[in-house]
Amino acid sequence: MVRLFICILLLGICAAQYQLWLGRASWSRLSELRVVLNTQREENESLRRTNEALQAEFNSLANNQDAIEERARRELNMVKPNEILFRIETTEEAARKSDAAASMPDVDAPDIAAGAKPTFTPKKSDLYSAPKNQRAPKARDRRQ
Repeated sequence: MVRLFICILLLGICAAQYQLWLGRASWSRLSELRVVLNTQREENESLRRTNEALQAEFNSLANNQDAIEERARRELNMVKPNEILFRIETTEEAARKSDAAASMPDVDAPDIAAGAKPTFTPKKSDLYSAPKNQRAPKARDRRQ
């Protein structure tokens, strides 16, 4: 009877050790969860700062007419009547525009080889179909 009790006690200790070292609540899993928690906290803090900045900008635009005018002037290049706008382009803006232009295909001289397959094949559904109330009337029969 004592041996049975000792065997059950050893099995219980082994089960507890398994859970502690290899199970769902193990030490390695706990350290992984701590890393994930710290990453999530950093992301939440970054998003909180972004939200605070957006809330401040919203409050400024909602309560201050000068902020609306300043933003319209800066982002939309709007001017008041009898005003002249001079726009000075920086080298970064010029480089960005030239990079964007270089990535666009040349419309005047496309690089399509002779005999290449077409890139678009029209289907019947692509053709124009007028609604029934706008179609031409049917031709009259000669008997009428």
